[in-house]
Amino acid sequence: MRPTTLLRTSAAVLLLGPIPAFAQVTPITDELLANPPAGEWINYGRNQENYRHSPLEQITTDNVGQLQLVWARGMEAGAVQVTPMIHDGVMYLANPGDVIQAIDAKTGDLMWEHRRQLPPVASLNGQGDRKRGVALYGTNLYFTSWDNHLVALDMATGQVVFDVERGSGDDGLTSNTSGPIVANGVIVAGSTCQYSPYGCFVSGHDPASGEELWRNYFIPQAGEEGDETWGNDFESRWMTGVWGQLTYDPVTNLVHYGSTGVGPASETQRGTPGGTLYGTNTRFAVRPDTGEIVWRHQTLPRDNWDQECTFEMMVANVDVQPAADMDGVQAINPNATTGERRVLTGIPCKTGTMWQFDAETGEFLWARDTNYQNLIASIDETGLVTVNEDSVLTQLDTDYDICPTFLGGRDWPSAALNPDSGIYFIPLNNACVDIMAVDQEFSALDVYNTSASYKLAPGFENMGRIDAIDISTGKTLWSAERLASNYSPVLSTAGGVLFNGGTDRYLRALSQETGETLWQTRLASVATGQAISYEIDGTQYVAIAGGGSTYGTNQNRALSEAIDSTTIGNAVYVFALPQQ
Repeated sequence: MRPTTLLRTSAAVLLLGPIPAFAQVTPITDELLANPPAGEWINYGRNQENYRHSPLEQITTDNVGQLQLVWARGMEAGAVQVTPMIHDGVMYLANPGDVIQAIDAKTGDLMWEHRRQLPPVASLNGQGDRKRGVALYGTNLYFTSWDNHLVALDMATGQVVFDVERGSGDDGLTSNTSGPIVANGVIVAGSTCQYSPYGCFVSGHDPASGEELWRNYFIPQAGEEGDETWGNDFESRWMTGVWGQLTYDPVTNLVHYGSTGVGPASETQRGTPGGTLYGTNTRFAVRPDTGEIVWRHQTLPRDNWDQECTFEMMVANVDVQPAADMDGVQAINPNATTGERRVLTGIPCKTGTMWQFDAETGEFLWARDTNYQNLIASIDETGLVTVNEDSVLTQLDTDYDICPTFLGGRDWPSAALNPDSGIYFIPLNNACVDIMAVDQEFSALDVYNTSASYKLAPGFENMGRIDAIDISTGKTLWSAERLASNYSPVLSTAGGVLFNGGTDRYLRALSQETGETLWQTRLASVATGQAISYEIDGTQYVAIAGGGSTYGTNQNRALSEAIDSTTIGNAVYVFALPQQ
């Protein structure tokens, strides 16, 4: 038995003892973040460009069928969507409810645990319970709390280094879900105002003190640029924020993030008929030291459908050769230079439309649809979007056939990019909805003022999908469907294997070349977390956390067959090949 001493404080429960791994924490530098060790996972997306790709290759398409459970550990109750972090053989795991743990990544033994003392949770934004990620820098772990503080913990002990209030609004409803990132020595984090009668922001902070260095809002006030694109009073412009994952490009020194839409859903009810809503559903590229906006591009104006263009996009060097016959092509810029370029690419919105821009300048390169959608009528050669007028919720108490749903298309579950093959893997859903804007008094807690009934997209029998897309040409290489909705991120590895969880409680391994399922195992909980891979003492591990409620189970109700899911049993699971 490893001797320990239990120390209780008002903010944390700490397990202290002679733990060799904590004799000294290797400081995490900007250079280390830009070039992470193959066996570690020290950025949210493993590398700063957000690829969610592991260079480990011990687990291959030939032996993945031999994977077995090595250890598992229960987690706190709540929605589990976390990416575990791995450094110096330690797993840093963010639980729901602001419980942060340091765990021996080889054995599953707890090293320390930090429990934040929160205000009454009924007074907080319900979205803030989920913790998708934390950031590691120097010898600190950084997280954004449910009540929207930026907190730094000592990685060796879990003790609080600083705790800075970021601004939670007069009602306490500002929060954060995806967590912070480190960008050229600055801690950068977004925020969510999903239930708030005001807009949100992104801010940059000093890593030593938490001091705020800059703050960018999205909704224009009276007289500011874009004010005329709204048509209502500033006090009626609600909800827009950045709750999705941020990407940092160390080559161009730019942080990339995307903003969300507004509420209520119907532009008639919110008083913005025809307004393009400057600042909403927009991609931003900013300098991390100052917050200066270098370029911006709105990927969906006039949102009536909660399509929230806030999801991660990836930065990569690409031989840009868009194919005129790519599936679902919306537009190709005929004036853009082809060939080797550094691009920002991916699917930023629930619409499922894939975009590609020059990462440094924001020049539009091409756009195409993936899943079935009827919200965007066209995109011109400059990337300007025109929405489908027949889908705009102009009438109250009237059903509209809308594709995709509030959940996508795609939602927060992250894509993966294999940089060696240039193939992008994206979890999608074949989901549509009959939606009605309800004629009732609106409040922030009602969010969208709609009623909805989910259904399958026309021509499909299965809800969940993974598509493999060549980021050079934009062409789909394969599409693998499953009955249940796919509400889990994907992980690619150098062994040619793709890992993905599911609302049907399966963790699956697929062939990156064909999409064929090579192995699967049933978990006790829904497999909703972000799978990672790491290596200790020559052994490659695959870890995934899961459990709690997931919106993906709502989409399953549209299926003719019942899906065996559950909202209990939160845990993190770790797998490896049998050891000799």
